[in-house]
Amino acid sequence: MKRLLTLCIMLTAVALITAPAFAEVQNVKVSGDVNSAGVYRNNYNLFDNNNTNANGADDNFLFTQARVRIDADLTDNVSATVRFLTEYDWNTSANTSSTGDNVDLDLANVTLKEVFYQPLTVTVGRQELKYGNGFVIGDPDTNATSADGNLTATDLSLRKSFDAIKAVLDYNPLTVDVFCAKINETNKTGNDVDLYGINAAYDIGSYNSEVEAYCFLSKNDVSTAPTTATNAGNEIYTIGLRGSISPIDSLNLSGEVAFQSGDYDSESATKRDQKANAFQVTGDYTCPDVTIPGINATLKNPMLKLGYTHYSGEEVGNTGDHEAWIPLYEDQTQGIVANYILSGVNGGQNSNADILNVGGSLSPLQDLTLSIDFYKFWLDEKLVAGDNDQASTNSGLGWTNLATSSNYYMKADKDLGSEIDVALSYDYTEDVKMGLCAGWFKPGDAFDGASVNDYNDETATQVLATLDVSF
Repeated sequence: MKRLLTLCIMLTAVALITAPAFAEVQNVKVSGDVNSAGVYRNNYNLFDNNNTNANGADDNFLFTQARVRIDADLTDNVSATVRFLTEYDWNTSANTSSTGDNVDLDLANVTLKEVFYQPLTVTVGRQELKYGNGFVIGDPDTNATSADGNLTATDLSLRKSFDAIKAVLDYNPLTVDVFCAKINETNKTGNDVDLYGINAAYDIGSYNSEVEAYCFLSKNDVSTAPTTATNAGNEIYTIGLRGSISPIDSLNLSGEVAFQSGDYDSESATKRDQKANAFQVTGDYTCPDVTIPGINATLKNPMLKLGYTHYSGEEVGNTGDHEAWIPLYEDQTQGIVANYILSGVNGGQNSNADILNVGGSLSPLQDLTLSIDFYKFWLDEKLVAGDNDQASTNSGLGWTNLATSSNYYMKADKDLGSEIDVALSYDYTEDVKMGLCAGWFKPGDAFDGASVNDYNDETATQVLATLDVSF
């Protein structure tokens, strides 16, 4: 009898160990959104129609982005999140074949609250990482690619997720985030691209103010640099400080400064260190509603904003320390057109740039918002050598999306150009939004170089119409 009892206990223990474990589901929430849009683009490589390189500069297409998210609250402070994403251009022929739209796993993570230690929360898996206003960390590919290969407007991709492990220590009002993310896995030891970081945020409380300090390490060991334009064999440390405050009602001020150091290139015969800096200051003020006499109309929530951004640049011919700011994984848009055509290291939009932004918004009618933004772009360092000499090049400018197979004739000038963006947003219902946005980028004097009749100073235009439904 004793042996039988012992055998039963052993079999029961084995069954419990080998049986699959399921956490009890307390609550499940399903949400998502569907966004359909039409895009018109003209002169997106800045060549006029008479230029032999102008092919592909104009385009118009329709696309759809759809996401479905499932959040499940489980027992013992455990939750899980899964979100699926598809992004594709409208093309019935392709969409019914193997080359059609794909459904990608956008989020897939588990969160453990108060794990081992009450203030500690750990999130493991595919998740979004964004600190501050996305000045350094926010998008793993800086909108260089879409979730799959079927979206032409890669700069409009909704994919923002990192494969990462994040630990959050909440010592209210101090919050400390520590994370590590895998950017590129080659399945070879010591041959990956990784991102490590620590971010400490302190909520001061008075005047709705807060301050953040951070240190990020981007480590690239692969033999071929990824699309984020960081060289192989580099270790880039980015340290920074950000703060925001509302000194009076309706006025918001913020500022951020960051420095980069480390190894820019540790594999070439001539080693180079990274020595770069960047800063950003912004402010916005919401004015009282304005009543227009005679027509009994009221302009609601008029807002004015002003911002200035600086990214250090690399001087032509410099072989010493690399001084151009490396955008890493930023998530900001400084002009809807320039954000795409001038992206990259040292190209003059999110690196080697000084950017002035003046804008505002208001609601002329209920549920309708009008916004206008003006951007002025200057180079921190000229793209070509000389005084006023014209020069041609198809390499070394750092542009990710301009036609690199074509020569761009530049001039030794820091005036890169300007852009105006105008947007209308209409809240059709609480869950349905309609939008219409247009942007015009006018190249500056730096683009005034030419060879015979080959000019590259045409105005680039984008018009975007959107219908966004969330549930």
